[in-house]
Amino acid sequence: MNNQRPSYRSFKFLTVALLLFFIPACSSDTCPSETRTINYWVATNGSDQASGESDNPFQTIEHARDVIRANHDRGIYTINVNIRGGTYRLSGPLMLNGGDSGAPDAEVIYQAAPGEIVVISSAQQVSGWTLHDAGFNIWRAQVNTGTMPRQLYVNGQRATRARTPDYPNYYTPTSAGYTYEYIFGSDPQIPPTWDNPIDVEAVTVTQWKMMRCPVAEIRNNSEVIMEKHCWDNANVFPSPWNFHLLSWWENAYEFLDEAGEWYLNPGTQTVYYIPREGEDMSSADVELPVLEKLVDAGGDVSQPVSFIRFKGLSFMYATWLAPNSSDGYALDQSGFYLVGPNHTANTIGHDPDAVGIPGNLSFVYAQNITFEDNVFAHMGAIALNFGTGSQNNEIVNNTFNDISAAAIQVGGIAAEDHHPEHPSQLTSDNHIANNLIEYSGQEFYDAPGIFIGFTTRSLVEHNEIRHVPWAGIAIGWGWGLLDPGGFAGLPHARPYEWGYIGTPSAAQGNKIIHNKIQYFLEKLWDGGAIYTTGFQGTSMENGQLIAWNVAIDKRRLAGGNTFYTDGGSRFVTVSQNVSLDNPQGFVDFGPCLKASSFEDLCLTTGIVPYGADMGGCVPYGDLLFENNYLRDHLDFYDICTNSYYPNAPTNMTFINNVKVSTSGEVPAWILESAGRQ
Repeated sequence: MNNQRPSYRSFKFLTVALLLFFIPACSSDTCPSETRTINYWVATNGSDQASGESDNPFQTIEHARDVIRANHDRGIYTINVNIRGGTYRLSGPLMLNGGDSGAPDAEVIYQAAPGEIVVISSAQQVSGWTLHDAGFNIWRAQVNTGTMPRQLYVNGQRATRARTPDYPNYYTPTSAGYTYEYIFGSDPQIPPTWDNPIDVEAVTVTQWKMMRCPVAEIRNNSEVIMEKHCWDNANVFPSPWNFHLLSWWENAYEFLDEAGEWYLNPGTQTVYYIPREGEDMSSADVELPVLEKLVDAGGDVSQPVSFIRFKGLSFMYATWLAPNSSDGYALDQSGFYLVGPNHTANTIGHDPDAVGIPGNLSFVYAQNITFEDNVFAHMGAIALNFGTGSQNNEIVNNTFNDISAAAIQVGGIAAEDHHPEHPSQLTSDNHIANNLIEYSGQEFYDAPGIFIGFTTRSLVEHNEIRHVPWAGIAIGWGWGLLDPGGFAGLPHARPYEWGYIGTPSAAQGNKIIHNKIQYFLEKLWDGGAIYTTGFQGTSMENGQLIAWNVAIDKRRLAGGNTFYTDGGSRFVTVSQNVSLDNPQGFVDFGPCLKASSFEDLCLTTGIVPYGADMGGCVPYGDLLFENNYLRDHLDFYDICTNSYYPNAPTNMTFINNVKVSTSGEVPAWILESAGRQ
């Protein structure tokens, strides 16, 4: 006699079998939700009065969104918006909120029709070009934007806003801007006698920083008065991280002197351009982006925007206008900058109240959003930004090219990001995988290819990042000042300088693995392939893992640390990474003998070496470096000190790191598994 009870698995199988026996076959109209799909179609030659069927498509994506929003089957059935090939020029961003959400197994999917190329653009196509100045080959055309977009693209190539040569001389910094006075010297004379001075922007590039401040007025053809907010904010930072060195002037008609340069006069709405060799302005495709956002998606604490997928689309041509304002772009770090008044001067080079560059595609309180097989190109801000409350999102198999700031950002640095009060404010469990990122940071050199703010369990894997001006991937913020104990991970910083923090931040359990980063630090120095700052967990077990990444071909003169655990870094494991052809570089504080030069520091440019494969400035410690394959020496590079922590960093562990000079000395599986698969 068998007294054994039937297993739950057997019982479940019997129940399912009986149900299948008694339930009749269903038609396409009556099948359960998992077998039903609703399809809408969009085409450039469609009509928003149409039915949206394949042979009667809508004309705009916005109308498809409105129809879906009102559809009672949304969240019950998968809804596809099939977009036929062509260019869709937006008059405003595609706005999405919680009312546009799908559901598990019932997503709302915006996708390109099979085999077709769909371009979603905010650009105004510029035509009607005429020759304006035969001597300089300057052409002009009329536009109608009402604003001053900061980018122009000709035949898919970014044009250069008209600018002076590097390091224009005879400009001496003052409390309000610069004073021009030619005394002697062979440098070109570029006096501030510009027809539209308030269009002009001063640019400084030094160490990890790039800042842009607009001109407010010119007095006596010699005194350049900068916009106060930007100038004051840029100079709350100490030298040499303030606005002192003048790298170039930008955006005046008078600066047009090289092929590929352009200028927009916002008053007359006239665009001027010098064609590159082979460009025919009668047939050139010239695109002037006018919108700051292509997609603007936001839920709230109680209702996220969720279960929406974007697949096979090309998002192109968007701008960012904020640097035109009196705030300019007074950078702190990594694309975070200061706005408004009342920022206090500091000695540490960082401010507790920085704000971030927005996303041209922007998401907050977003859950289970997927971007798959898309193209992002010619963007004027961050291409794709997932902010506060972003959870379980997927960014996979996309291509990013020619981006003004970061290609991808997940998580922010505000209080609701580092210490969220509500569970839905937490940014967690996001996945960034198999993306190709090339030429990000084209206008804002300080922005990394990928930035990860205060997040939990972010997984950044198998991405390929090439040609970035600063870091390939940057993660974290605060240098320990936003972590328990108020650790001051910066020279001259004081414990609790940014207030008392008693609980751990959201930065826990993040992984950066199997990425390939090539050609980094192409413009700036004091960065790396992978850069981290601040506590990254509460123990080594839930800390940050940086593993199986390959970093190659750093700009040879650029000083930096390939795997850079910077101020306040704690609970980080750096394991089985590879550094090849990344020799130690040098500091670069610009040239001497300019009126705006850093008088003493300029003497070190190109002479004083800086950085290694492993390094950081006042990390906390609890860092493990094991089984890495490094081109440079195997010591940890840290020339920084803080008198409050004379023994920092502590608990530093180095195990079996190997010095290599060629790829043949590295396990092939690490090289083969890095980057896109």
